[in-house]
Amino acid sequence: MTKLTSGIITALTLILILLNSTTAQAATSNYKVEVLVFSHLTSDTLDDEIWPAINSIPVLPSRSLGYYQAGQANGYFTRLPKSSLSLSAKQASLRRSAAYHVLFHEAWIQPISSVKNQNRVRINGGDILDNGLYELDGYISVDKGRYLHFRSDLFHSRRLSPAESQLLLTSKTVDTPVEAPIETDSDSSNGNRYLTQTTVPDFLTVEMASARRMRRDELHYIDHPLFGMLVRITRVGQ
Repeated sequence: MTKLTSGIITALTLILILLNSTTAQAATSNYKVEVLVFSHLTSDTLDDEIWPAINSIPVLPSRSLGYYQAGQANGYFTRLPKSSLSLSAKQASLRRSAAYHVLFHEAWIQPISSVKNQNRVRINGGDILDNGLYELDGYISVDKGRYLHFRSDLFHSRRLSPAESQLLLTSKTVDTPVEAPIETDSDSSNGNRYLTQTTVPDFLTVEMASARRMRRDELHYIDHPLFGMLVRITRVGQ
């Protein structure tokens, strides 16, 4: 191999490295992600579906959101100050309504690339209930191709009133285990009696697993019979 040929190969190699580096940088951009989650307080939709029993939140690789401190620079995955929220008017409207309860409203800046679940974020909000679960807990992930791809796996837990428990028991829309037959000491003409009971818990946890294509700057609403979510994703910087 001549020195000229070797020099050409070296130059081409450097060009390819630079091109790949530029492509990687272009594929990752910074975005502001704003999420507003709220629950429906009415019981009208409790019997719309069969709710599988959920007793815990899955543990997945994820990032947590840091807390904003006055005077500090806005880093990745840090909650932005309330003045940066664009959905404050909608949050105020939800709070004024007796039909809704705001569980979470935050915004943060993060890099978004084409890699699925590369920057999965765990969010939680509301109160911690007596069963140890937050009213809202779960994960949000954003990646991009031609569109932004917003993915959520959120869990909403709520305490059931006696009337709601009775509603679920009547409609049989809670997928709870049936207790094994209990043998009693009482005899009947048919032999031993067996009692079968279906128990309805004091709490209900439901899941919202969604995948939505989004355009940046647009407001999107993701619905569920028991809670909902507003999402807006905005490009920041160049």
